[in-house]
Amino acid sequence: MTESEALLSLQEIDLEIKRLTKEAAALPQKARIEAGRAARKKVDSELLKIVGQRKDVEMEIDELAANRRALEGQVNAASKDAQVADHRAALDLENRLDMLAKQIEKIDFQTNSLIERLEVVERAEKNAHAIQQRLDGELVSLATSLKETLEDINNQLTSLKRKRQVTLTQISPELQLRYNQTVERLGPLAVETLMGNEPSACRVKLQPATYSDLKRRAEPIDECPYCHRILITEF
Repeated sequence: MTESEALLSLQEIDLEIKRLTKEAAALPQKARIEAGRAARKKVDSELLKIVGQRKDVEMEIDELAANRRALEGQVNAASKDAQVADHRAALDLENRLDMLAKQIEKIDFQTNSLIERLEVVERAEKNAHAIQQRLDGELVSLATSLKETLEDINNQLTSLKRKRQVTLTQISPELQLRYNQTVERLGPLAVETLMGNEPSACRVKLQPATYSDLKRRAEPIDECPYCHRILITEF
């Protein structure tokens, strides 16, 4: 491999390293994992509210059940006095039992309403858990995919860096410095080839006099008079 060929190879290697590094930084799995974690956090927050609602409803149902038992106790106690001789006392007892029955009926109505509400909340809680499981599964799959893709890219980068070191041994230190300075000044496309009278990167056709000067010098590694990239010629 000539020094010119080595220089072109070095640029190709560096461009591929840059491309792979950019690809690794912008892998779609990363954005999807971030979105999945945000969704999981949102579901966790909603689930916390739902669980709180369920506990509140259950507490209300328990309180109503306790009140109902207390009323039933009053009914049972009052029923023991059912055999009263005094008409007024009997009427008072009847009114009291009627009032207790209405209170129990009201509690039953409230309890049924709360049970319906509890069923809704429990379904919401179940759905939230299902979403959590789905998101967790997706996150595991994405993490596995990301790991495998990054490993593949890193293997390619390791191979390219080894190849780069070998390629550098075929380029003089002076030309390496010149290449690095050109990359720093003009970006990764620092080397171009001459195709006829047109450099491959800047695409500015050489004037006849300029072309003649290059041809007369016949330097295999020259400089583009327009863009000042390293110019590989084949005179």
